[in-house]
Formats: sequence, C-alpha cells, structure tokens
Amino acid sequence: MPSSSSEQSESRSSRQARIINIVLLALILIGVCLRFYNLNWGAPFYFHPDERNIATAVAQLRFPEQMNPNFFAYGSLPIYAIYFSGLIYNFFTSCQLLIADCKSSFEQAIVISRVYSAFFSTLLIPLLYLIGKNLKGTKTGLLAAFFAAFSVGFIQFAHFGTFEMWLTFFTTLLFWLCLRCIEKLTASNIFLLAIISGILIATKISHILILPLPIIAILYKDFQYYHATFRTKHNDPKNTLSLHMKRFTKAIIRILFFAAVATATYFISNPFVHFDYQSFLNSMKYESGLALGSLPVFYTQGFYDTIPIIFQFNRIFPFILNPLLTAMFVPAFLYLLFQAAKTKSVPLLLLNFYFLTLFLPQAVLFAKWTRYIVPALPFMYLTLSLAFAHLWDLVDRKKQVLRIRYLVFSIFLGLNILFGVSYFITAFARPDTRVIASEFAKLNIPFSSKVMSEPYDLGLIPFNFSDPINMFNFYELDNNSPEFTQQKLKEDLSSTEYMILPSQRLLISRLPKRAKFPNGHLFYSELINSEQWEKIYQTPCDIFCRITYLNDPVFRFEETAMVFDRPTVMIFKKASK
Repeated sequence: MPSSSSEQSESRSSRQARIINIVLLALILIGVCLRFYNLNWGAPFYFHPDERNIATAVAQLRFPEQMNPNFFAYGSLPIYAIYFSGLIYNFFTSCQLLIADCKSSFEQAIVISRVYSAFFSTLLIPLLYLIGKNLKGTKTGLLAAFFAAFSVGFIQFAHFGTFEMWLTFFTTLLFWLCLRCIEKLTASNIFLLAIISGILIATKISHILILPLPIIAILYKDFQYYHATFRTKHNDPKNTLSLHMKRFTKAIIRILFFAAVATATYFISNPFVHFDYQSFLNSMKYESGLALGSLPVFYTQGFYDTIPIIFQFNRIFPFILNPLLTAMFVPAFLYLLFQAAKTKSVPLLLLNFYFLTLFLPQAVLFAKWTRYIVPALPFMYLTLSLAFAHLWDLVDRKKQVLRIRYLVFSIFLGLNILFGVSYFITAFARPDTRVIASEFAKLNIPFSSKVMSEPYDLGLIPFNFSDPINMFNFYELDNNSPEFTQQKLKEDLSSTEYMILPSQRLLISRLPKRAKFPNGHLFYSELINSEQWEKIYQTPCDIFCRITYLNDPVFRFEETAMVFDRPTVMIFKKASK
C-alpha cells in the first residue's frame, strides 16, 4: 500500500507538472501572437518619431569606418545590435560582396528593432514565471506570466522599435540574478550580474540609478555575517579582527570585480561616449533638460500643472497596466511591504525596492511620458501575483467560499484578457487610423482645396496628396511669437477651407489648460464648438476602442499612450455662409 500511495502521488505530481508546462507554453504562444503580429505596422510611413531617430542612426553606420551612431539619447548597444543583425541578414540573403557593403536600410532598421522589442517582451513571460515561482510558488509564477502575456504595456512596446523592452527585460533579469546571489553567492553569478548591469547602462545611462540594488545583493551574505557576529556576546575565535578584515577585503574585491566588468561592458558597447564625448555630453544635457522641464519644447507642453505619482496612477497605469490592476496595486504593494517587514523577507524587500527605484525617480520628473514607467511593470505584476497568491491561500482555508473564489478569479482573469486583447485589436489588428483618415480625405477634399494643419506631426505624411498644406505653428500661438500671432492665424483662416488634426496632441494640452494657453484654447474651442466649422470626419471608436481607452480615446490618457500607434484624427470643413 505505501508503494501504491507513493506511485499515485508521483503520478499526480507528474500530471500537475505537465499541466503547468502546457499552461505556460500556451501563455508564451499567446504572447508571441499578440507581440509579433503586424510588426510592420505604419509602413511605409513609420510614424513613431523615436523609432525614426534610432533607424536613422542605424542606417548611417558603415562597418568599420563609420561606427559613430551620432545619437546618444539612448545607449549604442541596441543600435549596434540592430545594425549587425541587418548586416548579417543581408549578407546571407542579398549581398554578393563583402559584409561591410551589406548596410542596413532605414526601413529594415525599424523592422529589426521591432523584432528585438517583441522578442524581449515575449521572454518576459517565462522569466516572470520563474521569478514568481522562486518567490512563492507555481501559482504566483503562472499568474505573473499571465499578467505579462496580456499586458497592454508589453504588447504596445513590443510593436515599438524603441529600447523600453530592452530595459524592461534586462532589469527583470537583473532582479532574478540578485535573487540568485542572495541564495548562493558565486563568482559566476557576480559576473552575470555585472554583465547585465553594464548592458542596462549601455542601453540607457539613467539606469545607473539601479546599481545599488545588485551591490546590496552581492554584499547580503556579508551583512548577515557581521550582523550575526556583532550580536554574539561570547568570545569566538572565529570572530577576531583579522577574520573581519579578511571578510571585508573579499567583499571589496567582489564589488571592484563587479564594477570593473560592468564598466568594461558599458564602454566596449558605447565606445563613442569616449571618442565623441562632447556630442554625448550635449545629448545628456538636452535629455535632462527635457525631463526636468528646464528646457521648454513643444512636445512636453502637456505636462504643465501635472501632479507627480497621481498623474501616473490616473493617466498612465490604467492604460498600460489596465484599470483593474491599477486599483489593486497600491493595497497589494502595502500588504507585501508589511509582510516583508514582518517576516524580514529579503526577496520581498528587494522586490519593493526595485519597484520604488524604477518608479519614483521617473514619476517626479516634469516629463511624465508613458515609456518612462514601462520597466516598472514586471515588478508591479510580481507584487500583484504575490498578493493574490497570499489571498488565495487565505481563502483556501474556508471551504464554504470555494465556488465563489473560482467564480471571482475567473471574472478577474477574463477582464485582464479583455483589456489586453481589446488594445491589440484596436491598435494593430485594424488599419492605421491616419491611413484610413487620409483615404477619406482623398475622396472628400478636392485636390485644389486650401488645407491647414498642425506642425511636427508625422501623421500628416499620408495627406500629402494635394496642394501643400499650410502648417500653422499652434505651439507658438501663446509664446508671443512675432511669426505666429492671432492676427496671422486670422488671415490664414480666412482662406482655409479644411482643417486637419492628425492627432489629439494639441487638443490634450490646449482645451484643459485655458489659463496656460488662452489663445490655443480659444482656437480649438471654436473649432470644435463653433458653427463656423463642421466636423466631417473623426476616427471611429468601436467597442474594443472604448474598452481600451475607457470610452475616451482623445483625453483619457497621457498623449504618448495613444498618438504614436492609434491617434484620433479629426477633419473639419469650413461651413458655407
């Protein structure tokens, strides 16, 4: 009988393991579909400005004589990875000469950069499963993988050829390696920790802020040792000053080894930080000026009068995280913080510190773009998964609520699927909103009509089918510009027959901020509400769109959550007198 019972137990465990593997594989395959589908969206226009900057940097490289990216807003490592990937692909598919002649084109660079983003976004699914399983168990791991698979933020940035998914994946990998170092400190773990730290800084230098956390993981065993020895009151031969100094020296060597490898990784993959230091320095000054608000530019005007942290939880997280998880995160975080303090759990404390390190420095900046918060998402998913797993275990003791528990949990999972799939359908399973709007304009705006629009918006590219569009700079209308005044606007409007708004960027800042932009507020209010203008087209919003943008695709979220992949386009016609 004992043998039979043991065999049954092993058989049950084997079945459970197979089910877990099948569920995880299914989540990965779903993630692949949601991330890799329509990676060439926006072709041939490619509307995302950051993608275009990166692709331009890649396209002008030529190995080995010209390897300066001339672009330092991000690190050079991903730029070189994209370039050499294109180089190798072209060598095997189309080039007949030397590999140096197989340069990557602008269009190819965009697609390859998106493939990298989708790849790293997909890898986050099994990685979060492993971390969740390590922190608490299989339920936590599967739930974290589920959140990652249907994450709006991960699906969106998988389709952007920017470096947010690089940062997100390698930051999460760094956390996993920190957990391994806390569990077992080895030279190989420290080496990997240093390599990943170097890669992170080589992708975006601002991630140097996270370096104290792997250093804490490396020194954790030493903290434990000194804490134990200082609490010991009797004389122990092992606790002599010489032994303390020996341990201290080894800790210093480990930190120096970590710093040397991380620094070498950074400089090897970013050589022109040294060779073209002045360009790098100028770029850092420019980027920091944007982030801090000390350098006023047109594309940060939407952040005036925004409140840090509240803005992210009101205008960003309900989109990239989804409103349900956003509402649950704060109590889940506080609960885990309490549990970590109560149980003195170092992994839980490290999880909390990772989130705070990634979130708070970005949250308090003047520029509060959605992309700044994406690397914090894995740690939010892990926090939520751990809190739900604790709650599940608590409820599991009360058998009378078993059915209710499964019903509530099924609804909860269903709603998360709904938000992820709705966004995917809205943004990438449908034709681009700017292309659809331009097709409408071709049929309904006569070729020789006088058309006015806003500047600096790549969404206007598909509309270049008629006479040149008058680009009036509405960003300067409230800046006392001698060129773009109320009188100049009045004169231009007198001959204008059609007005095209290629996105809602100016609407988001001008309509709610009357005191800051009185002239812009007046113009857009009259455009939308006056009988002088008739709205003949607005990007339609179906049920999936209304779910994604909480029934407001124009004003609900921070502008960069929408204007790159699915902006709302409006076309107005001057009413007949």
